[in-house]
Amino acid sequence: MVDRLSSLRGQDRAVSLLRRYYETGNVPAGLLFHGEEGTGKEKAALAFLAGLLCRNRTEDGACGECPDCRLLSSGTHPNLLVISPENHFIQIAEVRRLKEELSLKAFSDRPRAALICPADRMTIQAANALLKTLEEPPPDTHLLLVAHQLSLLPPTIVSRCQKITFRTMPAETVEEILGALPAAGKRHTPAALRAAAACAGGSPGRALLLLDEMEEGRKAWVGLFSRQDPHAVFAASEAWKKAGDRESQAAVPLSVARDLALLSSGGKADIINEDLRDALCAIAGRKTGEGWTREFRELLSMSRLPPQAQKRLALEAFLFGLHGKD
Repeated sequence: MVDRLSSLRGQDRAVSLLRRYYETGNVPAGLLFHGEEGTGKEKAALAFLAGLLCRNRTEDGACGECPDCRLLSSGTHPNLLVISPENHFIQIAEVRRLKEELSLKAFSDRPRAALICPADRMTIQAANALLKTLEEPPPDTHLLLVAHQLSLLPPTIVSRCQKITFRTMPAETVEEILGALPAAGKRHTPAALRAAAACAGGSPGRALLLLDEMEEGRKAWVGLFSRQDPHAVFAASEAWKKAGDRESQAAVPLSVARDLALLSSGGKADIINEDLRDALCAIAGRKTGEGWTREFRELLSMSRLPPQAQKRLALEAFLFGLHGKD
């Protein structure tokens, strides 16, 4: 199944620009989809490519039924080339193979397209090798680059592409997107969806990664903040160590510490873990707002440590010392 542009949520400006390319038929040879990770860039690039290759395209993109759409759905369209990192980086050899294939005669009368994702993983040698193709692309060929961090791409690459910007979204929009996904909306509680959306920094993709942590870990961390339980502390520190540098591991405790800092300052704060408000209110009064803010900052600094033994010990020291601080 191929996606259409209307399936993209929260990116109206980007979708409007892509539709304008369809309408005018003036599609740049190089397009650079950039923005925060998890905001729909790759999905948008694939949907746009599907419309370019479709024989019965509408303003919304591919028809989904023609032979070219069926080939795309099966991942076997001969005119679409996809480059992604084999290890951590896209190497020069992969770009050279791409250039060689683009120099050959096309397999059909449809345009040819190459998707490079994530393009900001290209080595400098690979980027330099791609530069000539961006400057003088073969006829009826389109290069689509997807980048999470524009600053990691050489300026020469960026300047030769038309940029399509993908912006972060309000937490409410992220929550709606999660709720509409069968893999998320049916498996997780509304409270977990809301908490994940609030912690995701406007990225639905990041929120999806946070969901399991939000569903399973929030009550456990409220317990850790409320009382000293050595067994729970050791279990949490071991899980923290095993998680390595996965950013989702820190989202739950940071959300709890943030809520406690807000609640301890008084008033009806707009907290992330609204369904746990009563339990959090019972804990919040044990420290001042400044005290909980210090705990939040200490936890944030700890979350950025490399995954090593010191990280586990640091978390254990934090949790054992938590209840003796003001």
